[in-house]
Amino acid sequence: MKENTLVFELILNIGLLVLVANLLSKFRLIQNLIVQEQRSFKSQTLLSVIFGGVIVLSTYTGIDIGSYSLNTRVIGAMTAGLLGGPIVGLYASLIGAVYVYFFSSPQAFAMASAFSTMLFGLLGGGFYPYFQRGKWKYKDLFLLTCFAEVCDMVSLLRFTVPVQMALNTILEISLPMILMNAVGILIFISSFNNVFVQQDIERSRQLQQASELMKKCLPQLLKGLEDKENMEKFARIILEETDWAGVMVTNKNEIIADCQRETSEQLQPEAGIPDIGVRAMETRELETMYRVPHSSAWYECMKDYSLVAAPIVIREQAIGCLIVWVKKQWVFRQSELELLSHLVLLSSYQIALAELERQKDMCRKAEFKALQFQVNPHFLFNALNTVSCVCREDPERARELLIILANYFRYNLDYDAYMVPMEEEMDHVRDYLELEQARFEEKLVVTYDVPEYMDIRIPTLILQPIVENAVRYGMNREGKRVVSICVRETADGYLVQIRDEGKGIGDDILEKLRSGQAIGNSIGLSNVHKRMKSTYGEEHGLRITSSGQGTCVELHFVRRKGL
Repeated sequence: MKENTLVFELILNIGLLVLVANLLSKFRLIQNLIVQEQRSFKSQTLLSVIFGGVIVLSTYTGIDIGSYSLNTRVIGAMTAGLLGGPIVGLYASLIGAVYVYFFSSPQAFAMASAFSTMLFGLLGGGFYPYFQRGKWKYKDLFLLTCFAEVCDMVSLLRFTVPVQMALNTILEISLPMILMNAVGILIFISSFNNVFVQQDIERSRQLQQASELMKKCLPQLLKGLEDKENMEKFARIILEETDWAGVMVTNKNEIIADCQRETSEQLQPEAGIPDIGVRAMETRELETMYRVPHSSAWYECMKDYSLVAAPIVIREQAIGCLIVWVKKQWVFRQSELELLSHLVLLSSYQIALAELERQKDMCRKAEFKALQFQVNPHFLFNALNTVSCVCREDPERARELLIILANYFRYNLDYDAYMVPMEEEMDHVRDYLELEQARFEEKLVVTYDVPEYMDIRIPTLILQPIVENAVRYGMNREGKRVVSICVRETADGYLVQIRDEGKGIGDDILEKLRSGQAIGNSIGLSNVHKRMKSTYGEEHGLRITSSGQGTCVELHFVRRKGL
């Protein structure tokens, strides 16, 4: 066959593949399969069959040049790996290799052609991370295809008998086959660029939709996850503005709100949070589930759906999650997953802001009540009375105590500082104990075991109420008030232990503290307990050990970003 005729036939062959590529790229199902980053086994199998068919078509329409059938199977095999990833590249090239081995002619080249077909698919799959998401580097892709064709020629020499026959064939076809297939794969794979362009457009649209959604959802998030009525409105708004079949909002322990389009299918909140939601909160990452396992309590009502769960994370802790689902025949597009991610991220920020405002409000109230509690029960009177007595004997000491008293109340009245360096909080505790030491003299014994430097910020006025309790109720049998403050650095923060030698705290008060009930007129312990849990998580409340020989209160301050 003349060289110009050979090139013309190759161009026609490549043109046929480009036509097929353009047709495939127009199908929404194919588009969705290609842009998915995490595919189910079913999706991978479907893509493998499609690209396997392209390889078979390339082989079937090959150009007979006497001893060899010149074809473009390298385009279909490598594109399977480049667009579908390693698994799709492997399966598609396997389909093509089986066809080439059993049905291509002449049989002398069957083994070599089958081997090189598998090599093409694996080569494309291996470079999938480098070329994925439509960011083609055409020069590199051209060189990669040339390399693949060279490997094809080597396999012909290795597996073909007689070798002279293979060598003659290579000399005849190598140059046009390498150049035309290298150019052909660029044209073929460019046909799918529109898929990624559409994805980018869809992504922009989803970002805009997320912004519009947040404007509508913002009022429902101002009170956080615990307001069930607002969370129900939040779920309904999301369902109305998207194509999803259902929406569910949970906290860490239970379903708060759920909303679905098909009301005939009843959900089962009593079954607990779906497994995918639990997993998303554990990993703090977006989780997808294309098939609910039979063992799941949600199988009966969710067996026809695919689910996605996005955790709501605040200060690196998942406080809940947003779960959405669609009918199985509609796969999740990447843009939809990004919409869900953006929606949850913005929701998390808003809930975090609402939580921060709530904590600041709690802090202000706690500070105000603590200040009233300190002033009203004679603390100021006792301090001034102590200073008055000291004035007669040591005016300079009285002056120091007045400065300490001023510093003490200045710190208490600083409502704007929610988180402060731990050294400042310890200085405030020392000021308080210095005033009490001047009052009780040798009857108050205070010991410190505190590092010189503590690189952490903690809630303001968190230690003083505990120390005050130790002074007030820590009198031992000898009539002395013994208070010990110990600070130890841990792997994730600092552990503070405040001990006394009093008669201990009653079991009824400890039980009320654990259950969150009010403790009479005393707000010190309960407020500190709530603030610790609110700031650091439910597991970081006060730990109190109490007996007839005294009480030890532990506070675990954890390093966290932003604190």
